[in-house]
Amino acid sequence: MEIATLYISAQGARLARIGERLVARSKEGAVIHDVPFFKVRQVICFGSVEISSAAINQLIQRSIDVVYLTLTGRFKCRLSNLNEKSVITRTMQYRRTFEDTFRQQMGRAIVRGKLLNYRSWVNSRQRKGGIESAAELAALNEAIGLVESAVNADELMGLEGTGTRAYFDVFRRNLRQEIGFNERNRRPPRDPVNAMLSFGYTILLHKVLAAIETAGIDPFMANLHANQNGRPSLALDLMEEFRLFIVDAVVARLVNLVQVKPGDFIVTADQGVKMQPATIALLVRELQARLSACFPYARDGRKLQLQDQIIRQAYHYRDVVCGEAERYVPVFFPW
Repeated sequence: MEIATLYISAQGARLARIGERLVARSKEGAVIHDVPFFKVRQVICFGSVEISSAAINQLIQRSIDVVYLTLTGRFKCRLSNLNEKSVITRTMQYRRTFEDTFRQQMGRAIVRGKLLNYRSWVNSRQRKGGIESAAELAALNEAIGLVESAVNADELMGLEGTGTRAYFDVFRRNLRQEIGFNERNRRPPRDPVNAMLSFGYTILLHKVLAAIETAGIDPFMANLHANQNGRPSLALDLMEEFRLFIVDAVVARLVNLVQVKPGDFIVTADQGVKMQPATIALLVRELQARLSACFPYARDGRKLQLQDQIIRQAYHYRDVVCGEAERYVPVFFPW
């Protein structure tokens, strides 16, 4: 079954219910999407997009998640059903989150999983792409080696930061087009690559958030990222292992195949950079294709769409919380 997530970026578009189908039309009336409701798990709307009341009612009845983002990918709001069957699960989650041993064990697993994926990719760039990365691999190996002895989230985040800087140094040298990228930055992103990365991470965040709510756990109670009002910290935790393989890979491919150029971006008043509408549409299509692509799932070897692997990991975390699995195992993607 395809579709799963419907992305609407055409400004002035309107979604309506026609029988058992969800139909999106442009402001000129042309049909953009026409899909059965049963194929849709999530709708993400960018900028000025309207949804009819009949469509909203059907989306809510079918527990289809609806996310509103700005054109630059900043979160505006979500429409989703309450999971009325999750009280016991969430009670157990709250108890486990306040256990120092559990929280540290989860934090270590998340950081180790992210850094192992970074190391695998950097190794592949040195092996296949001829990018000398001895110093970066040494930094990643050292950070990985120190994860088990980290005693709190601050130390773990410090190791994660060290590994991330080493990874992005190789990522920069892997780009075959000069497009202004020197380092990871945000709020606002200062170059086209960072603009695409930030936008892509927002898309990924809301895929993970929807998966967490489907699994019946609280997305605001995390183990690595600090718990703050209004921030889905658990979604930030569980998206870490997917950042590179889903978002970074797509952005690097677009740059290296020259599918995006500096002229496809706009400099904002605060000296940030944002994408032109056509660039947003291109990135959304590429991310959707990536999420729908099948790869072996690390925990059982079966080929699954990446968006389904995200859901599996949310349920895996729930099983760990409920004592049905001994420890959390992040996904690992060989390159």
